[in-house]
This record gives sequence, structure tokens and C-alpha cells, in this order.
Amino acid sequence: MRFKEYFMKKVIPNYFMIVTLITIGMAVSGILIYGNRDIGMATLFVPPVFGALGCLPLLLDFFFMKVRGLGYFLYNLAELIILEICLLTAGYFLGMVNSIMTFTIMALMIFSIFTAVGAVMYMQDKKFCDDLNDALVEYSKKM
Repeated sequence: MRFKEYFMKKVIPNYFMIVTLITIGMAVSGILIYGNRDIGMATLFVPPVFGALGCLPLLLDFFFMKVRGLGYFLYNLAELIILEICLLTAGYFLGMVNSIMTFTIMALMIFSIFTAVGAVMYMQDKKFCDDLNDALVEYSKKM
């Protein structure tokens, strides 16, 4: 698979999935933490920026696609840790992380979004593989 094809089929759909989940997570955590506070218009730029940062590990996936088994699990764990560090650091420098409670909620939100996106990607890939296998079985019966 070429990079352009990988980018169009994996990175862009995952970007929009991540941005949607970040927006939902920000809304829920914002209601819980800052329920009676007004937000500025600049806050609307946070989900697309964090979504782009969240897609950076997908670009690394393109170069490490051959990792399998326990190595793949360790690779995903390292990817999650790097993602947590990048996003929490960016949140700190943007002034979003200013207490332990905010740090914890943001870290849990990153973990849950990472897990949800991984689960959806797995289900999409599994469905595609099952459809491909069914088509190959049908083709082999015709031969």
C-alpha cells in the first residue's frame, strides 16, 4: 500500500473519528468540571489540533506494519504512552492541564479515545478481511 492510499484510507477517517470523540469527551468532562463556565471561541480549535496530534502515531504505523504478535501489543502500548505524553504536554502548555484532576480526566479521556478508535479500526479491518475471504472462497469454488 502506498503512503497516499494509506493516508486516504486510514489516517483521514481516523482523524474525523478522533475529533468527534475528543469533542464528546470535552463536552462531558467540561460539564463535569466546569459546568457553569463560559468558553471562548478559541476552544473550538482544540479538537482539530488534538485530532491531528492523535493521528501522528498512525503515520508511524505505516512504517512499522510488519510488527506482529507480542511485539504489536508492545508497539501499541508504546504508541499510547507517546500519545499520552504528547497530548498532556500540549494541554499543559496550552493551559488546559492545571490540576491533578484535570490531568487525570484528560489522561483517561486519551486512553478511552485511543481504545475506542483501535476497536473501531479492528472491527472495520475484520469486516473487510471477512468479506475478502468470502469472495476468495466463492472464487475458488468457481475454479
